[in-house]
Amino acid sequence: MLKRILYSALFIVIAIILYLNVRLYYQPRWSNSQPPINLSVEAQLNYLQKRMHDGAALDMQKMYPEGYLFLNALYGLSWCNLLAKTPAQSPLHQRGIEEVRWALHAIDSPKCKAPFSPNLPLVYGAFYRGWSNYLRGKYLELLPGMKEDTVQAQIFQDNCAQIAKAVTESKTPFLESYVYATWPADMVVLMASLAQHDHLFMSQYGLLVQDWLKQVDKRTDQLGFIPHSVHPYTGKVLEAARGSSQSLILNFLIEIDSTYARRHFARYKKAFLTRRIGLPGIREYPKGTLGFGDVDSGPVIFGIGGAASIVGQRTMVLYGETDVAIGLRNSIEAFGLGWHWGKKKRYLFGALPIADAFIAWSNSVEASKEERLVGRRNWRWSFQLGLVVVLVGVGMMWGMRPRNPVK
Repeated sequence: MLKRILYSALFIVIAIILYLNVRLYYQPRWSNSQPPINLSVEAQLNYLQKRMHDGAALDMQKMYPEGYLFLNALYGLSWCNLLAKTPAQSPLHQRGIEEVRWALHAIDSPKCKAPFSPNLPLVYGAFYRGWSNYLRGKYLELLPGMKEDTVQAQIFQDNCAQIAKAVTESKTPFLESYVYATWPADMVVLMASLAQHDHLFMSQYGLLVQDWLKQVDKRTDQLGFIPHSVHPYTGKVLEAARGSSQSLILNFLIEIDSTYARRHFARYKKAFLTRRIGLPGIREYPKGTLGFGDVDSGPVIFGIGGAASIVGQRTMVLYGETDVAIGLRNSIEAFGLGWHWGKKKRYLFGALPIADAFIAWSNSVEASKEERLVGRRNWRWSFQLGLVVVLVGVGMMWGMRPRNPVK
């Protein structure tokens, strides 16, 4: 019995080692069309499409207050990224446009607005208005060459005017997301939609955005980061920067002011990027500090944040850190148990649609790049060296196993 247990344990260790090593060489599937389409992201969205239409957003709403909005927004944004390089008349593009419209319709519904207060200075708050308006702007970016959606364009412009008014009248650069609750990451998404406006229509909010950035710089935490949470009326830091919010902030900050964003990214990379067992990961708390996971961070394992790393993968793509981005992506493939079958793909056995949506959003940025992500060096070497050590140890255990005495 002891021998069988030992052999089973050794077999499991070797199987895990082989699985991880293979998954770390993962590459997305691409079409042969010009431009190429990321078929792996399309498969993720195929899987999510059914889950979304079967009520996945309502399931996520039961887990946390932003679940319905967040899942619909990420789903729509992933489609927008994928469609950015697809021919406007292709069946995939037409289907994707309809799915983005479907997500916008869900976000505009009373069901989605219900958790958010209409009595805030910016009606329904920074979180709802930021993500809904940003998705609307991305949808409008896809329309040139097609019949313009004048209704959505007018809603978008009206929203931008209301956002600008609320920002101008606020005593701090951070508007409330809920009554007496303010998270600066939500505000960055909100301001990114104003930057979208000036890209889509006549330039109107540039000076307001630049003044807002100056006000933000006056309310950073001790390390110079945009904080995780602040006092809603004074803007005073309540919780310092965390990896989950910083990864998210940097995805939108680069659209607001790329020079400003890159200064923050350099600081972020130094404080949050690290390695565990030779693989890259994004810490939930800056180096030198400890903390626990919560609904914002997802699981925190050995200091590495789940949400911080998944969104951090997208951050690294946007800021040109190709090898780190591939390392994060392939680590997520390995530990997230990515499974591609037929024309569908899911993670973690499909147990958490919000995780599938975040991963799709991070992966979909590759579909909008002119070149595919191709690493320049072997970022896996330290992990593989560790595997060699483990295998040597397993071999030694095997050599020391009990043997039957000679009769």
